[in-house]
Amino acid sequence: MLTNIQNGSADSGATQTGNLLLDSGKRDLSWLNRAHGEQLALCRELEGIADSLPANINRQKCIYAAKALGPLIKGIHHYEETVLFPMLQANPGATVRLGSTIERLKFEHCEDECFAEELTDALLKLGSGERVNMEAVGYMLRGFFEGMRRHIAFEREHLLQGFTDH
Repeated sequence: MLTNIQNGSADSGATQTGNLLLDSGKRDLSWLNRAHGEQLALCRELEGIADSLPANINRQKCIYAAKALGPLIKGIHHYEETVLFPMLQANPGATVRLGSTIERLKFEHCEDECFAEELTDALLKLGSGERVNMEAVGYMLRGFFEGMRRHIAFEREHLLQGFTDH
């Protein structure tokens, strides 16, 4: 089992997202832990927005969340698919089941990114004061942040268990 994960930098041609964490260049396990922390913080913000519906909406929070959502999710997924997953599969202790697990996680990434795009549109409408179906937006918010939390928990408990960053 690996006890150290280090990757010096992201691809030199990587797209800048405007997020300091994602654009820092150094992407190792401590980077992933911080990125997961940012995802979980965004989930808390999304939960707060869902809890505020329909009467106490903070429009500024909706717009901030909408702008942060896509770049954060895409940046983390890019790291996992181009750095973390290949590194895990290259580990001599990797099992055959790991390949199917990683394929499932990649599929979830695709679904999450599509869901994030739809949620971004809904949050921008909510933030600009456009009419939206509050019940549908609340359902979308809860579905998204609960799915993200489950995804992160799975990765931490099953993929990253036993890994350290020293």
